[in-house]
Amino acid sequence: MLSLLQYITALLMVFLVSWHLIVRIPQLHGVETFVETMSPDIIYREVSSFGILLVALALVVVFHGINGLRGLLLELRGGTMWGIFVNAIAVIAFIILLLIGIYTVMGVTPPG
Repeated sequence: MLSLLQYITALLMVFLVSWHLIVRIPQLHGVETFVETMSPDIIYREVSSFGILLVALALVVVFHGINGLRGLLLELRGGTMWGIFVNAIAVIAFIILLLIGIYTVMGVTPPG
């Protein structure tokens, strides 16, 4: 089941990361450089408009990364205790990183 979710999140990442990179194109914001797209006004406008997609991106990327690392660690060694330890750390890391991502999106305040 987790391997199926790994494939699904990989597919979702293709679309969400592509979207995320496309909205960073400077000309879409009427500026010249990528650095200018990081201005507080543009960031606030994007988070206000696409906050749910940014949270979805964080969810997909964090799950995909943690689950992939979990799989690698489980293949590295065997044993019941190792499996319990790796799974527990994976769940804790997932929750912490996802909360950081949500906090980052929710914490964007209007400029000025």
